[in-house]
Amino acid sequence: MAIKLYPTPGDLLRDNSAFFEKYEVQAQLNRGNAAAHMDEPCTPALLFGRVELSGKPVLLFGNTLPRHLCLNAAPDAAGIDKAITELAGYLRENSIEITGVTGRDSLCRAFMKAYDGEFRLREALDIMVLETLIVPPPCPGTVQKAAMSDLDLIVDWKCALIREAIGEEPVPEQLRETTLDQLKRSVVWLMRDPSGEPVSMANSGRMLERGACVSGVYTPPEHRGKGYCQNTVAALCRELLACGKSYVTLFVDKKNPISNRVYRKIGFDILEDSSDYRLV
Repeated sequence: MAIKLYPTPGDLLRDNSAFFEKYEVQAQLNRGNAAAHMDEPCTPALLFGRVELSGKPVLLFGNTLPRHLCLNAAPDAAGIDKAITELAGYLRENSIEITGVTGRDSLCRAFMKAYDGEFRLREALDIMVLETLIVPPPCPGTVQKAAMSDLDLIVDWKCALIREAIGEEPVPEQLRETTLDQLKRSVVWLMRDPSGEPVSMANSGRMLERGACVSGVYTPPEHRGKGYCQNTVAALCRELLACGKSYVTLFVDKKNPISNRVYRKIGFDILEDSSDYRLV
């Protein structure tokens, strides 16, 4: 086993283009992080590489502080345990800081064992994919792109989503900045009931080569169980598929089986799990 480090994140994408094409959905976080820093020189805080055997990739990794170390490997990759042990040892020996680890749960667990640190589960998710939309039963209201006047409401809802999903206290100022950017790009969608009151939201996140990711799905507790979420996500999926995307993907909380059922009813199926562990 040997570790190959790349001069820039873009070099990781170019050298492993076949992997990212085949596992576009599973590797979307690593791909997205690398694409965001395409031509920047790599450093210990912006580290991209792979563990290889006889010149062929076994394990791909990206460390973009303060984000967690992101791991990807083919489901049937041979020698994965040795590759993870090699990577954990390299990070330890070179005092390279990590804040946690994210990826397929089996990869994360193997890494945590090899790294020998104390980790806490932050999120346990399923990656779901929709290729053909099943139109849900309609409910009263309309789904449309959010406006700048919705900024405060959306930030409040995002704060509530973070508290509910991962039990952490959000930073409203940071959310306000990212939400402003999303509103400028018209990627946030709201469902409004017949009176005009917003009742559910979703946004189109990272764009992949063949697909698109939906994120930020939230319905306030008082509006749940009425079909609002299902219709909001379905409308966004319809828009993305109509724009030429072959599929839509999203991450769903394993602790929320209701959401899982809601998404299945409109055509989503689970592709792979994805866990996020914080180093404590």
